[in-house]
Formats: sequence, structure tokens, C-alpha cells
Amino acid sequence: MRNGNQTSCESVLVDSKAGFIAASCLQLNGNAVDEADTYEIVIKYGSSGPTKNLAISKIDVHPSYNSKTYVNNLAVIQFDDSSEVAWQNYIGINPDEWDNEYFIRRSLANKYTNTWNNIIGFDSMETPNYCEEASLTYKANSGDFLCNYAASLSIYNTTCKVPYGVVYAAVQPSDLSMVAIYSHSAVYGESMCSKDRKLHYYTILRNYIGWAAGVIGRPVGGFAKDSSFSFTPTQDYTMKDVSGKGIEGVKLFSGDVYSQNLVDPALLDKEPVQESEPDIPAEPDSTSEDPVSESSPVSSDSSTDSETSSTSPAPILLTDAQDTSPNAIFNPEDPLPAEEPTTADS
Repeated sequence: MRNGNQTSCESVLVDSKAGFIAASCLQLNGNAVDEADTYEIVIKYGSSGPTKNLAISKIDVHPSYNSKTYVNNLAVIQFDDSSEVAWQNYIGINPDEWDNEYFIRRSLANKYTNTWNNIIGFDSMETPNYCEEASLTYKANSGDFLCNYAASLSIYNTTCKVPYGVVYAAVQPSDLSMVAIYSHSAVYGESMCSKDRKLHYYTILRNYIGWAAGVIGRPVGGFAKDSSFSFTPTQDYTMKDVSGKGIEGVKLFSGDVYSQNLVDPALLDKEPVQESEPDIPAEPDSTSEDPVSESSPVSSDSSTDSETSSTSPAPILLTDAQDTSPNAIFNPEDPLPAEEPTTADS
């Protein structure tokens, strides 16, 4: 949420007080956050738990973020959950064992009542041939990105498709971990809502958990199924930067894709759907109990681009606060070894 409005920007939470977001989601002066804007994060705690709006108290943009090329397009946010329950999520660190990748979009149906839309998911392990051609950043750093054509309908404009927010990886038989977050899109045209070819890029997070641990001053979890796998992230990891010249005929988009301005208003069949503030109900009886939040099921995305894989998404239930049972915790001062994990919660 930015200044009280829902954005398309999602977060990969590392624990109950911190998470990753794309730096392009922020209003920046250089690499400093513009203090005129306020940011909140909305978290649903499990399939039947409450939803909370938490003020973001601290934001650290990656020191080598480039707002023109979108290299190192990450920031670490910190927030204060007054709950005494602490929890931790775990970032997948071994791509060789990822059996499938799930591109996920979460959104609120109503920001005033914290009612959630169904979670939209698309699964694919395919990398389109045009990924390097459309993005110099990806070409120079292909090991740091996932790339896909897949998109889902915008909640504000049903004629416009937008990229997914985060990516999970499945490791057989039953482990699941968060692995990437949306970075930017390359469009062979002038608008995110046009019918032109688009490719969407997602920053793989494993190389940045050392930096995140250094920022928040506590360990960040990493997950690998293979007990012999060893991975040592550094606090100063950075991608290779590229020329800001760009590619002829390709326009880059990033940040809050819900708010991207259309070059041609005729592309819209109707105005974006606006949320309305609900009527305030009568004061409830003092003996009544708070309702329990219903879970948001994963629904298959029938609106994905035709150039994507035809495989249907698996019916899995995901929440940002899900514990995926780690095998390792990264401490800023220690390397990250792999150990045998326990079965992930579902």
C-alpha cells in the first residue's frame, strides 16, 4: 500500500518483521526514499488467520540499484508486528532442485475490509527465446532472473494484463519455498495494456539474502533439499550493470503496474474499477465474536498470454506467512551450509 492505495507490488517476507520488495515500487530521490510518501504492508496470517495492515518503519534500497536498467531492483522493508508470535520464511537457494515454479498474484478485493481476491497462479519452467533479446539486464545477468510471458488480468482494468508478483519453487515430494520477486517488463510497444509481445522478469533472491541479513541484523533463512549442497552468499553481491541505452522498439516498465499510464486511452473499454468505502455497520453486540477469515483458494489463470505454457496451475494454497521448513539459516558472519529439511507445511 502506498499512501493508502493498493499497488501491484508484492513482498517476499523473510520473517515476521522484514521482507523484500522491488525498489522500483518506491518513490526515490536518487537511492533515498522520498519521505513524503507513506507505505504499509498487508499480511494475511495463514489460511484462516487474520489480516493485518502494518506500517513500514524502515526501507533500505540496494546500494547498487539502477532505476534505468533495473539491476539489483530490490529493497528491504522492516515493519513492527506487535504480536508476540515470531515466525520465519525461507528463500530457495538451489535452483537445480526446483521441480516447478509457481508465478503468484495476490490482491485485495476491498482495502477497507481487507477482503482478498482468490490467489491467481501459473506454473511453468519454460524460458521464452526472446528473454535475452528484449532485456540487456537479463542478458548480462541471466542467472539472477526468471523470465516468462505469463500475465494475469489487472484488478483495475479487465482489458489489461499484468505480471505476477512473486515466484515459489516446488521441490519434490512436498517442499515449497519463495525464490523470486517481480522486477520489470520488456514491451515491444508503448503500453503495458497493449496487445504487443511482453516479457516479464523476476529477480532471484538467493544471492541477496546475505545483504538482507546484514541490513536487518539477524539471520535470514535459506532452503535446499540436498543435504550436501553448500551456498555462501555475500553481503555485497551485485549484478553486472549494463548500458542505459536500451533496445530499439522495446520499452521497459516496472514498479506499480496498476498505475502505469496508458499511451492510448482507446485501449480501455471502461474506466478502472474503483474501490468504495463501505457503510459503517451498527455497533455489534458486546457478546459477539470476531469472524474468522476465510482462506483464499488458488484458482487457475485462464487469462494468461497465449505464448505461455498451456499447463494448468497446480491447486496449492500459499500465504506470505507460510513456514516452508528450512534446512539452513544465514547469519551475516557465517557461510550457508545445507542440511536435511523437514516436510513443508501446506
